[in-house]
Formats: sequence, C-alpha cells, structure tokens
Amino acid sequence: MRRWHPESARHVVERLATGRSLDDLGLATVDGLLDLRGLPAAGLVATGAQLTGLDLSYASLPEARLTDVRWTQCRLDGADLSAAVIVGGSLAGSTVRRADLRDVVVAGSAWESVDLVGSKFAHLAAERATFTHTTFPALSSVAFTRCSFDRCRFLGGLSGVRFLGRRTRDDRAPAVLRGVSFFSDNLRHAEFDGMEFDGVSFPAGDAIIVVEHGFRAVAERAGEVSMIRRDDVGEAFRKLLSRESLRPGLSETAGWAMGRRDFTDDHPNGPELAEFAIRTLRKAQKQLRSEGVIA
Repeated sequence: MRRWHPESARHVVERLATGRSLDDLGLATVDGLLDLRGLPAAGLVATGAQLTGLDLSYASLPEARLTDVRWTQCRLDGADLSAAVIVGGSLAGSTVRRADLRDVVVAGSAWESVDLVGSKFAHLAAERATFTHTTFPALSSVAFTRCSFDRCRFLGGLSGVRFLGRRTRDDRAPAVLRGVSFFSDNLRHAEFDGMEFDGVSFPAGDAIIVVEHGFRAVAERAGEVSMIRRDDVGEAFRKLLSRESLRPGLSETAGWAMGRRDFTDDHPNGPELAEFAIRTLRKAQKQLRSEGVIA
C-alpha cells in the first residue's frame, strides 16, 4: 500500500524546503519523532531550515541540495541521500544507519553525535567539515579534505580512503584527528596525508605502520638510516618516503600511517620491504626522540 499520497507529500516537502512547521498537518509520531518515514522527496532543495525531531527513515532524498540546514535529533536510517550536496549547516544527535550516502558532497558542515553504522559511503567527498562523536562504518573510496575529527570511531576497514590535511595558502588551520579510534587493521590504500594526530589509536600489532608526530623529520632520518641498503628494497622505501613527505603543505608536526598490505601486495619483495620499513621508521623515531627533535 502506498504510504504517501502525492498531494500530502508535496505539502511536507514544501515545508521542509522552507523550514516551516509541520505541526498542523496532522502527522503521527513514532518513538517521539514526527513520522515522515518513506517520504518521497527526491531533489529536495532547502536553505536555512531548522529540522528537529523528524523520522525520515527510508525517505527518498537523492540529489537533495541542502544549504545551511540544521538537523537535530532526527532519524535518517535507511534513507536514500545518494548524490546529495550538503553545504554548511549541521547534523546533531541523529542516526543515519544503513543509509545510502554514495556520491554525497559535504562542505563546511558540522556533524556531532551521529551514528553512521552500516551506511554506504562510496565516493563521498567532505571538505572543511568537522565530525565530533561520530561513528563510521567501513569506508571505501572516500575523501576527507581539510576535515577535523574529534572523538570519532571508525569501526571497519578503510579502502581507498583519503584524509587530506595539508595546509594551503588560504587555509593554514590544522586538520586534526583528535581522540580518534580505528578499530580495524584492514587498511588498503588509505592515506593520512598531513593530518595532525592527537591521541589517535590504531589496533595493536604491525598491520598498520604509524608515525604519530613529526613525519617529515622521521622520513628524512629514515631515509638516511636506510642507506645501508642500496638494493631494490632500500630504493623502494626511499621512493615511498619522498612521495609521502616532500609534497608542499606538510606541517612539521603532522602524523602518518600506512597499511602493511600496501607494502606486501604492491612490491615483489613486499614482506621484506614491510619489515625493513617498520624497523627503519622505528629506529628513526627512537633517534629523534633521544635528540629531543620529536616527543
């Protein structure tokens, strides 16, 4: 049975677009939230709206254009937000579980206490956004550019995920991973490029190679230490260090991390290269700490 009559859906969508109250439409509530489950709202265009206490589970919102929209205590579980563009505004105290967030663009937005577990994220791009107390699922082909994360949790693996924090001429503020926990050691082509690390935790073991602070200095010293090997393993390691550390915009304090699989799967002597990288980076960090160069 069709849940929404076209006319009633149109009235709701018009009010969502302008931020007008829905209280006089006679809509039911579910778990204390206004019941908008399954709402057909493809291509919704909303600017400056404040949306509070809405249940939009399984709503159809593909290609929505949301500018300076503030969502508070809403439920968007199972919603289709594919190819949406979210500029400014905020999302707080809400759940977006098992939603379709593929090809979404987020810019200048603040997300706080948001549960994203189970959602599809392929090709999501976020720029200059902040995420606080946000729980992420496994991520694939996602780019976070100049974003900051505070007390966030990443529960699943990362494949082709880019945390791009290098400073630009127009934006000198650091992009920070602060109090962030990564629970999976399944990293494949995940980049932590220019991010500041502050209390970041990864799973124990050698599946992820981590330099928490001062990657530029560590890479330079590791390159010197690695000169004991002039073979293809040493050359591959130094080439990696140059690629990762010499591009412009890397701060002196930025951290770095890389999955062991990126060594073992992409080089004919991958296991040996990974072991050499781990030993050499650890030795470089130990030397620099003893010299007081890094903490």
